[in-house]
Amino acid sequence: MNVAHAPQFTATAAAVLARDLYGLALDAEPLPSERDQNFLLRDAAGPRFVLKIANRDEGLEVLDLQNKLLRFLAARHLSLAVPRLIPSRSGLDITPVAGADGAAYFVRLLSWVEGVCMAQVQPHAPHLLASLGESLAHLDVAMAEFFHPAAHRELQWDLRHAGMARPYADYLPEQRRQLLEPFWDAWAALDWSRLPSSMIYNDANDYNVLVDPAGARVVAFVDLGDVVHSATVGNLAIALAYAMLGKQDPIAAAAEVVGGYQRVRPLSEAETDALYTLATARLCASVCYAVKQARMAPHNEYLNISNQPVWALLETLASYPPDWPREVFRRVCGYSAGARTSASLAASRRHALGPSLSLSYTQPLHIIRGARQYLYDAGGRAYLDCVNNVAHVGHSHPRVNAAIARQMALLNTNTRYLHEELAEYIERLTATLPERLSVAFLVCSGSEANDLALRLARAHTKGSQLLVLDSAYHGNTSSLVEISPYKFNGKGGAGRPAHVQVMPLPDVYRGPYRGPDAAARYAAHVADVARRTDKLAAFFCESASGCGGQVFLPPGYLAESFAAVRAAGGVCVADEVQTGFGRAGSHFWMFETQGVEPDIVTMGKPIANGHPMGAVVTTREIADSFANGMEYFNTFGGNPVSCAAALAVLDVIRDEGLQGNARATGDYLLGGLRDLAARHPLIGDARGWGLFLGLELVRDRETREPAAQEASNLVDRMKDLGVLLSTDGPLHNVIKIKPPIVFSRADADVLLSRLDLALKEARPRSAGNRV
Repeated sequence: MNVAHAPQFTATAAAVLARDLYGLALDAEPLPSERDQNFLLRDAAGPRFVLKIANRDEGLEVLDLQNKLLRFLAARHLSLAVPRLIPSRSGLDITPVAGADGAAYFVRLLSWVEGVCMAQVQPHAPHLLASLGESLAHLDVAMAEFFHPAAHRELQWDLRHAGMARPYADYLPEQRRQLLEPFWDAWAALDWSRLPSSMIYNDANDYNVLVDPAGARVVAFVDLGDVVHSATVGNLAIALAYAMLGKQDPIAAAAEVVGGYQRVRPLSEAETDALYTLATARLCASVCYAVKQARMAPHNEYLNISNQPVWALLETLASYPPDWPREVFRRVCGYSAGARTSASLAASRRHALGPSLSLSYTQPLHIIRGARQYLYDAGGRAYLDCVNNVAHVGHSHPRVNAAIARQMALLNTNTRYLHEELAEYIERLTATLPERLSVAFLVCSGSEANDLALRLARAHTKGSQLLVLDSAYHGNTSSLVEISPYKFNGKGGAGRPAHVQVMPLPDVYRGPYRGPDAAARYAAHVADVARRTDKLAAFFCESASGCGGQVFLPPGYLAESFAAVRAAGGVCVADEVQTGFGRAGSHFWMFETQGVEPDIVTMGKPIANGHPMGAVVTTREIADSFANGMEYFNTFGGNPVSCAAALAVLDVIRDEGLQGNARATGDYLLGGLRDLAARHPLIGDARGWGLFLGLELVRDRETREPAAQEASNLVDRMKDLGVLLSTDGPLHNVIKIKPPIVFSRADADVLLSRLDLALKEARPRSAGNRV
């Protein structure tokens, strides 16, 4: 139907029609419409009627369909308000009139239905969205018993014919055309024979859905102009397209609607699987027709009323894993094999999983998908992951996934056989390090790496004594818990073993030394203890302390400390499990920021993007000392699949410029965090290097009283706002930020804006806070 053929009656002319045809002396006000004209007729008492003037291309049989359907629905006594059809004074339901252009137009009059457009109600609470689904389902159940021959028509807004809009994508810029293509391709692949058909309303956009004044429930659907016989599920799909508009979590909003619908009219499995594709097809058709119609009727503002929000939604949906929305809907409708509720999973953990394993957040998350810097839950919520430094190059990176799958299909064995992946990986890994660090051992985790580093150090020095930093964490094996003050001084810990000496954490914000000589004064402790320690084996030091509270070593600290340890006969171990592989931005390894060369470097978490792997790299001299006749063999360490994954990580870091991204984005984010600190007294310190950052929260900036509860509350609030963070530090008051290094400047803006909101809501628990 041509929007250029829409009626062009003035409000005055509409009032004349109401008087002459219906005997009503009322004022007329225009209402938004795409291809027809609608006028609200009212007097001093308020709205009374809607005068509808059809597009001159509209057939009389279609208007008869709408009229008969109105009477049919009214007779069904649904819980929905249905407009009454008002005959003219001559007894006609449909009256032809002449327009100023000489063309004939059909006029009808309907009673006014009280309600508020859903588009004007914000926010859309879950119970309102569920009410939308329930009301649509009741409507679909009723309309399944209605028949009219005019409903079997070719209508551009019928989702079966959505492809009629696709050619108009040629009017769009190339970037937007490419955005739509995957959605259009999915629609083209639908098997319509599997979808039940019936009469459907077909236009539950948020301007046609009326809700009660409290915004609690749907009371009516208005405008039957798009009624058609089509796939029944299309009615729900169209509602979802509009229910998702403007939502922070559009899939979660859609899931609420689907849940409400499912309780009244259960969807088939085929309908459930088609639902998301149909909803996105409606959005695509909307923007394609909008660009076409804007050319035909450039002065019709209604045509662009939801155009920009639709594009924003399409861009968001395009960023999601393609199968995730469908999986969410399958879970809502009971078609996901093996899917369980969050409550069931939590109960299973309590019953059968070791109680020492914890869950994050007051209300734990049920995560079912990951992509790049986002995690996606079972209920349709997306979370910006600002804390997962394991998925280093992004969750489910396709190149890493493909490398793992490809190698697994060929061979997976161990280091007792020759294979190219092992050779290539150790060559490329050692090439990133100082020349003297030339011998690698591959293991399965950061803990295994540090445990092996401990053996290497003792074999080389013949010593047993160890120096570590306070609050350090080096792994979960018995030998590593013994050198991790974070563990042995924490809950359930056995205290410091005799062979371990704990050095002060060189924290220039909270520690005893905070001035320009802090590095030398902290290093003096290391030198003093090393000099007095017999049989010193090693100094283990994280290149930046994570569990210590995102603490960065003052410049010169490692150079002085390493010199003292070596003078006492020990070796220096740089634990890069948290910070390696370009996260520092300025350097590939965080220890390089100190201008030192360790004797042993350990690696873990990010090395293979979540595939279980770790590494130790050391000098030829130390490796030879370890080769005392006892074979070192690790069943899975260095297997071809792990090496393929780790090679892919190196490739992605290089090809996508992720080290540079860590530097640029990290610098930008740190600047933003410091801006927040200037405005929010709860922040005592903002610190960071590359994409390894921390916010230390305090109740008083002078006393630096730790704000542990406030930090925990902030993390939970940020989770509610769709951003994942966590706390750390010996006082549990540091917000740690260490996202996948694909994290972008736009992601930083999201994090900063939501932190700003959460901090405005937060208040320190103690009085007398000082800026």
